Amino acid sequence: MLAIPTRGISRSINEHNSDLYTMCDWIEGSVLFVDNELSSADVVETLVEGNIYGDSDMGFQMVSSAWTEIRRRQSWIGNNTPFTINANRINKTQKWQNVPDYSFCLITSLAALYPFELEQVSGHNYTEQGVLFEELIKESLEHQFKDWQFYLTGWSRKRTTQFAKKVAEIATRLQEKVGDIARWTSRNENDAGLDLLCYRPFIDNRVGIPVYLMQCASGKNWEEKLHEPKLEIWKHIIDFACCPKKAFSTPFAMEDRKFLRVCAIVDGLLMDRYRILGVSGYNKNWVSTTLASAISKKLV
Repeated sequence: MLAIPTRGISRSINEHNSDLYTMCDWIEGSVLFVDNELSSADVVETLVEGNIYGDSDMGFQMVSSAWTEIRRRQSWIGNNTPFTINANRINKTQKWQNVPDYSFCLITSLAALYPFELEQVSGHNYTEQGVLFEELIKESLEHQFKDWQFYLTGWSRKRTTQFAKKVAEIATRLQEKVGDIARWTSRNENDAGLDLLCYRPFIDNRVGIPVYLMQCASGKNWEEKLHEPKLEIWKHIIDFACCPKKAFSTPFAMEDRKFLRVCAIVDGLLMDRYRILGVSGYNKNWVSTTLASAISKKLV
C-alpha cells in the first residue's frame, strides 16, 4: 500500500481520529497506483502496524465505513470505474492510464496528504496542475451541459492574454459592456479569480442569460479560494445588466456535511470530484486525446 498519509489519518484509541474521506482516497490510491487489489484485512493490518489502531476491531470499524463510502462513490460515476468492490475486497479493473480523469483527481487530492513525497516522486508543479485541472473541468462541463459555452480565462504560462483583452472577450461573448477595469483591479492583474466562464446564450444574442463565473481550485489550499471570484468586483469590471452567479470546482471529494457547507459559501454551482467524473457514467472516453496525453505525462 501507499504509505499512511501524514495528514488526515491519526492515532485512534477510544475514538476514531481519522477523516473517512482521507481513508477512502488512501485505499483507492493504493489499489489504482500500487497494489492492484486489497482486502479489508490488508488495510486493517497496515493501520495496526502503522500504530494508527491498537487492535484490529476498531480498524475494521473504520475500514467497513470506508468500504461503504467507496461503493457510494462508484455508484455516482456508473460503470466506467477503475475498481470492483465486494464485501471484503477491492480490485483494480483498469490501468490508471486508461482513466486519466479519475487518476488526475485522485493523485491531486493525495498530493495534499503527501506534500513532500509526491512532489519528489512526480515533480509536482502546481501551476501545471492548475492548467490541467481547468482544462479537465471545461471538458467535463462541455459533455454535461451541451448547449452551454465555456471560455478558459485563468492565467498561465500558456495563456498570457492581457487581462483587459480577456475582459473585452468576456463582454463580447455575453453581449455586455466593459466597465472601469483600471479602477477595480491592480496593474498586474491576471484573472481576478476567474478561471472559467460558463454561459448559456440564446439565439437573440441579448443579455439576461444564465452566467457562472467559476474558480477552479486544485491545490491543498482550495478552501481559501471559496470566495473567488468576487462578484462585488466583477460587476464593476463588466457592467452586467444582471449579476452572474458564482461557480466553484475542485478535484477533492467531500463528505455530505462539508459539501452542504461549501455549497452555502459558494452560493452557486459546485463541482467536486464526483460531479466532474459523473460524465463517465454515460460517456466512457470523454477526455480528449490531447488532455489525456498531457495528464499521463504529468503523472508518469
